[in-house]
Amino acid sequence: MSLFPDELPALDCHAHIAPDVTAAQIDALHGAVVLAMTRTPAETTHALRRRDTMLVWGTGVHPAVPAALKDFSLRQFRTTLKQTCLIGEVGLDRRGSLDTQRSVLTQILDAVRDEPVILSLHSSGRTGPLMDLLTSRPHPGLILHWFLGSPAEQKQALDLGAYFSVNAAMPDDILTAFPLHRLLPETDFPASRRTTRATRPGVVEPLEQRLAHLHATTPQLIRRRFWQNLRELTTRTQVLDRLPEPIADWALEA
Repeated sequence: MSLFPDELPALDCHAHIAPDVTAAQIDALHGAVVLAMTRTPAETTHALRRRDTMLVWGTGVHPAVPAALKDFSLRQFRTTLKQTCLIGEVGLDRRGSLDTQRSVLTQILDAVRDEPVILSLHSSGRTGPLMDLLTSRPHPGLILHWFLGSPAEQKQALDLGAYFSVNAAMPDDILTAFPLHRLLPETDFPASRRTTRATRPGVVEPLEQRLAHLHATTPQLIRRRFWQNLRELTTRTQVLDRLPEPIADWALEA
């Protein structure tokens, strides 16, 4: 049975959820599908013990968390690749040592070179170094989270085939800098809740309304486009079959 656009659940491709989240707390997300990022190897270990149907848990090493960088183990990271199809949150950040962050991210990119995964990449304050690294180590599953790069860096990312997870706190010129077929929604919950207007993970309606206005369409069609984009990205990376079955079904029927 085909789904109409307004029957598709909300999709949030970058949010932070505690790995000890309860069933009642998940129910409070009102059916949203969330790509749940972890920040540290310890958080990843806890999260990947779970078996959730509406959440996809990532394996993360947040570049702005010194303890995460210190605790990174390539051997442990390779083990997590057998347990999840999502790498996130990883990347570079203006806070902390660029050399240390780049060393960890280089190891991660080398480890996933031929793996069926998608990656959610942080770039705050270091978009240039990140683009240089991704150009030397391309991957078909790149999602640039809250990307605020220059026009030249935007083109570089588009040429690499990257997707962009965007939120309602981002300015119009950034939201319209990328084609709709490369966009995915995010809340980055709990960050910037006032400006994203996301009171919980999965609250992407403000973003859908903004994009509908900017592109002279409807929020329902924007949501369907998001799900189509997820299908296209996960198909080309051989990730679709690794998603929980309900999520894969929605992507296929969008």
